[in-house]
Amino acid sequence: MSYLYHYTSLDTLALILKNRTLCFNNLRNVDDMEEAQSEDMGEFGKFVYVSCWTADSEESIPLWNLYTPDMHGVRIRLPEYPFKMHHYKKGEFYLTQDTDTYIDFADVFTENKCSMAPDNPTLVEVEYDNEKVKLCPRVRIESYPGAVQDYLEAKSLDEIESKGIDVTYSLKELGYYKRKNWSFQKEWRYKINISPMGLQESNPPTFEKHQEFIRRIEDRIAEPPVQRIFLKIDEDALKELEVVFGPKMTDAEKIMAVALLEKYAPECKYKDSCLQIRQSR
Repeated sequence: MSYLYHYTSLDTLALILKNRTLCFNNLRNVDDMEEAQSEDMGEFGKFVYVSCWTADSEESIPLWNLYTPDMHGVRIRLPEYPFKMHHYKKGEFYLTQDTDTYIDFADVFTENKCSMAPDNPTLVEVEYDNEKVKLCPRVRIESYPGAVQDYLEAKSLDEIESKGIDVTYSLKELGYYKRKNWSFQKEWRYKINISPMGLQESNPPTFEKHQEFIRRIEDRIAEPPVQRIFLKIDEDALKELEVVFGPKMTDAEKIMAVALLEKYAPECKYKDSCLQIRQSR
């Protein structure tokens, strides 16, 4: 079985265990402030959410320093794709076929703030590159300059087709590349791309609704539809949980961590860090 590792605080561990969820943060809120940027559409990464991990099983001093409070946090290990699987029949929540997915479409439907494809999240290995075209990609593809405005002003789908107006957007490159300075992270991340229209309001699809979709996509001032996305953790995956206590955790903090683990994940494993780092005086 393949595993991934995540460094975090004791407080966040408590929330993960109690809620049985993992949090996906908007690209605008990750530590690398370049990640949300596109060449042509500003902070287009506001439609991308990530949960950041590493495949490196060796403890990392830089990651302990960056993502735990003065090394007083924890490193968790879970299997790849530890999320709860949901099963839906064709027609449920506008799905076009029987679907197995990690997305809880019942929640997405009820909240009606955004929508996403059932193949989310994807797991990608971050590539480290300093090329501007990769760090700040173009995301809008239009059949000719000004096609966006023509699409928004069109009166019908027939007009769109007769004039050859075509506008598409790609989120594929966003959240995939970082500068080489970050290569020490050896990062893998789960990635969710969203549409800024609720599942209910965007269905059934119409020409007018697609125009509204483009208006929202083109609005560079608007906030993301949601700040975070949470996916449920599968109970069997939680049994594979391993927790390493931070190199500077106190005995009292370890007692609290063990109490949390025994209450919410009694089958998990836990151990002290292999690093011997002197406490600050």
